[in-house]
Amino acid sequence: MTKGATGVSEAELDWQNRAACRSESLDLFYSIEDADIRQALAICRRCEVRAACLEYAMTNREHFGVWGGSTERERRRIFRRERRGRGSTAA
Repeated sequence: MTKGATGVSEAELDWQNRAACRSESLDLFYSIEDADIRQALAICRRCEVRAACLEYAMTNREHFGVWGGSTERERRRIFRRERRGRGSTAA
């Protein structure tokens, strides 16, 4: 298993080849327009690899765009919730 410049193997990114967004414009997923965001989320809802995409975004701290059916704001909430959860179990 070879790893690229990012340290991630091709097999680990295989989900990207099956993503529903693969043939869509990236601008749609990185837009600040509500209509574009809704359209991107609709594409995510029908995607078979949504969970893998969200996991990738969370692991790699993707701060911008729609990933795995989540907006930037939704991922920030998840980050904060996870951070609080780790803090309360450390005591």
